[in-house]
Amino acid sequence: MNSKSIAIAGALLLSTSGLVLAAGTTIIPAGQSAQGGQTQGGQTDTTKVAQAQSSEKTAQQETKAAPPPAQSEPASSGQNGEATAAADSQASEPAQSETAAASGDVMKPDAHPSKDTATEGNEVASVDDLGKATDSAGNPTYQISADGTADWYTWRGYKKYMANCMQCHGPDGLGSSFAPNLTESLQTLNYFDFAGIIVSGQQNKWNTSGNSVMPAWGEDPNVMCSLDPIYIYLRARADGVVGRGEPKRPKNNDTTKAAQQEEYNCLGF
Repeated sequence: MNSKSIAIAGALLLSTSGLVLAAGTTIIPAGQSAQGGQTQGGQTDTTKVAQAQSSEKTAQQETKAAPPPAQSEPASSGQNGEATAAADSQASEPAQSETAAASGDVMKPDAHPSKDTATEGNEVASVDDLGKATDSAGNPTYQISADGTADWYTWRGYKKYMANCMQCHGPDGLGSSFAPNLTESLQTLNYFDFAGIIVSGQQNKWNTSGNSVMPAWGEDPNVMCSLDPIYIYLRARADGVVGRGEPKRPKNNDTTKAAQQEEYNCLGF
């Protein structure tokens, strides 16, 4: 073989080796990295595929590890059950209060009642045609309904007290610097004692160190025509069954109209 033939054979050998090497080599264009490039065959880089598979696997593991959604407990157990029980208890309180009022607790005297109530109690023994109640001894007394409504005489007594007595004895019968607290006075005075003082008056009984005078109202129809209602109101205040301010007024009916007319007749209207 001559030298020319040898040169041609060597060139062919070098060309074939270059093709073999090129077939397994990734060509990386300038300015790109091997991670984001592609092979000559247009296939996705194996590094990127591996990363995608790894991310998918991680997401699946997190999904498996996530706790199941919390299930709500029945309302009858745990704190929800206690809250429900408390709500039921609160809802039942008004009904219990109304039941207690209807059973007579609304007229239950406090620890320091009027003398007549301490002696005779405050249960209504009789009611006349005009709606005025009396206890077992015949003393005028009050009637308070379960909803707090006062009878006409208790309500009217408040009005007449405010018109004739409040100037000296203060609002709600609680006294002043120159007249006694009548809610306390009735703890030692019965109805007849009270009426006697209203009719005849008294002097230097409440404050013996000064000139304390209770005028005699026996000839004043503005007071005498309402003596019983005033006593009934003050008895309710002394017993603690009527609070401060105007008692709840009863509805107007034939009985209340007749009681009002009797007062008007007494006054000469």
